[in-house]
Amino acid sequence: MNYNNDKNLWSSKEISKILGVNTESDWYCNNVEIDSRKVQSGSLFLAMPGTELDGHSFIKDAVKKGAVGLVVKKSYKSSLYNNKLIKVNNVLRSLIIMSKAARKRINNSANIIAITGSSGKTSTKEMMASAFGALGKIYANPDSYNNHVGVPYSLVNMSKGCQLGIFEIGMNNSSEISKLSKLVKPNIAIVTNVSEAHIGNFNSIYEVIKAKSEILNGLQVNGYLIINRDFKYYNKFITYTNKFNNINIVTYGANKKADIYLSKRIIKKKGQKISALAYGKNYDYKINFDGIHQAVNSLAILASLLVLKCNVSKGLKNLSKSFLPQGRGNKYNLVIKGYKSVLIDDSYNANPSSVIASLSVLNEIAKNNRKVLILGEMGELGKYSVNLHKKLFEYINKFNIGLVIFVGNNTKDLFKISKIKIQAIWSESVDKIIKEDIINLIKPKDYILVKGSRFMRMEQIVKFIRNKYTVKVDK
Repeated sequence: MNYNNDKNLWSSKEISKILGVNTESDWYCNNVEIDSRKVQSGSLFLAMPGTELDGHSFIKDAVKKGAVGLVVKKSYKSSLYNNKLIKVNNVLRSLIIMSKAARKRINNSANIIAITGSSGKTSTKEMMASAFGALGKIYANPDSYNNHVGVPYSLVNMSKGCQLGIFEIGMNNSSEISKLSKLVKPNIAIVTNVSEAHIGNFNSIYEVIKAKSEILNGLQVNGYLIINRDFKYYNKFITYTNKFNNINIVTYGANKKADIYLSKRIIKKKGQKISALAYGKNYDYKINFDGIHQAVNSLAILASLLVLKCNVSKGLKNLSKSFLPQGRGNKYNLVIKGYKSVLIDDSYNANPSSVIASLSVLNEIAKNNRKVLILGEMGELGKYSVNLHKKLFEYINKFNIGLVIFVGNNTKDLFKISKIKIQAIWSESVDKIIKEDIINLIKPKDYILVKGSRFMRMEQIVKFIRNKYTVKVDK
């Protein structure tokens, strides 16, 4: 969600001064792009290096689409676009320099919220953007641009007139969050949870917790940490706050010891109605998202509204207007042999905690209908992978899943355990699932959840099922 409408986002003079280079012409850009496919009239295009493709190969395309300026490496030679070229030593480094300038130019005129966690970052951001979007001019990073490139890219596209910026901050390794938090310099840091996501890149869960705590390294003096009190490692995380002075801590969750806790929720045909108690006062509102984990995520928005002393009721009312990005739990109504079925597309990514949360949602909305799970393997779990996959059987069994279709080598042991009690199929790839038409195992009235890590391409299964059965989207 991007609320940036600044037609004069950057001028050539500003860019020239920030990067310490001369520009051949005067212009204003309305956005900054690192993907030539997204360039539009008035864009500034940064020709980023890549592992497979180099942005310099797409400069011609960017110009055709209306790029007013081109940030390129010094060795790039072309007489065609001399009046547009801004030559630098390192394009990625230039993006970071620009992102620092973007943060500096709003300084204290706007509040910045940074969101991290093993899961729930994007849905929390989307709800946050909806709530605060009703209260002023805001900016939220697009999609899941939350890494070493995505965060600075998001920052440089933030309008200088922005009143509130909302940024996801992700990680794969230690020190990543620290660097990004110091770029964003949040007034509010939100931690949705910490679990075994990316644990394959660490020696233990405690290293993951420490890495997540790096969000505090960029938190401004007298800033707020808004943290979910429900997750298993909450107490360990809090120990990392001791070395920081002047941090205000606000807790939320289903735990009644939290400052803001979920007192009641009513499941609706579309989303849920929430009742929350914050410092002794009750707040009622609706969200479009399913599951107790999303109800808990919404409490972070209530906390932020209270911390920033905003119009809480107006912000909460707008939560019902937020929608999930593709692959984040979107529901599709299907017709199979004349009967309604439901497909839940949660294919964007997966880790142990997010799979459990999605299974809970499936169980909640399917009620007495048969529940089908199509599960691709979870990545970046390293030496813990086999055991963490096997642990999911407890929840597959608990939620009475009727059929499981497992995809990928790391799900094989889980499949062997599951098939003893549950109808289960295993295949090594998405392509084979589709080619062998294993989807025909789905029956009328089934509720189907598709989940898996990005590299498994589970969205291909979603596409296949939709092409076969889709009637309409249930937003």
